[in-house]
Amino acid sequence: MLDILPQLLINALITGSLYALMSAGLALNYGLLGILNFSHGHFMMLGAYLFLFFLERFQSFSLAIPVTIASSVMFSVIAFNVFIRPFTKFDMVLTLVTTLALSIILESLVSIFFGVNVKSFEANFEVYEISNIFITSLQIGIILSAIIGLSGLGFIIHKTVLGRKIRALASNSNAAQSIAISRHRITYGIFILGTLLAVVAGILLGYETNLSPTMGGGLTIKCFSAMILGGLGNFWGAIVGSYILGLIENLVVGVDIYGYSIPAGYKDAVSFLVILIVLLFFPAGLFKKQERRS
Repeated sequence: MLDILPQLLINALITGSLYALMSAGLALNYGLLGILNFSHGHFMMLGAYLFLFFLERFQSFSLAIPVTIASSVMFSVIAFNVFIRPFTKFDMVLTLVTTLALSIILESLVSIFFGVNVKSFEANFEVYEISNIFITSLQIGIILSAIIGLSGLGFIIHKTVLGRKIRALASNSNAAQSIAISRHRITYGIFILGTLLAVVAGILLGYETNLSPTMGGGLTIKCFSAMILGGLGNFWGAIVGSYILGLIENLVVGVDIYGYSIPAGYKDAVSFLVILIVLLFFPAGLFKKQERRS
């Protein structure tokens, strides 16, 4: 067990970084806008498929990335105006139903246009060995992407004028609008930012594993598991919850207990188990949301 523990900890760091990128957009939408976006995992899936399509079409990574981002932004604006914005004025819980419908539509569209077979990116990555610990250049990129992306996001939210406006709207929407803060523009910006984080996570996940039209639902569950673990509405709690979830998953399937171990195929079931345990014993999550003055 001690021999494999360092590798499991590195794997947990990689998995947690990927989950943190995945859950960051969802945590933004829920923590700051109160939107329950059950299609978040499908945005990741769609972004990865769009990148694969443009990469095969243009044969250029540097060209496929901006076109994928532009397409994803355009789609997020359409989806927001059709499936989310019209229903927020009635009840925010309605967005749970409408985004669930959106997820089914996205899964069907991807199945129609790209097929139902598993797809993968063609790429070769360097493998590094340090004291019997193996890590690829892609996995190093995942860790660095999480550090840079989340640090930049934290700087925007906590250290800029835009961030103060976002926190003001999240704290008291009516009071913020009374001092000429545009909820309309801020809401669009946050939702688009959440979508872009999902697209980046989807592309990295596509390189790390494979793509399938049905992957979105499982990814959404992972994101909600991290959010529930860290505390609903607590952005940084969701990030910490992502790393805790990654650690739990890797330890559960990697450690032998008296000669017995859980097969790797049951790894995804850990997310459901985490949700049940946290809701039973820590209904508010491990990190309760703390109010912060704007």
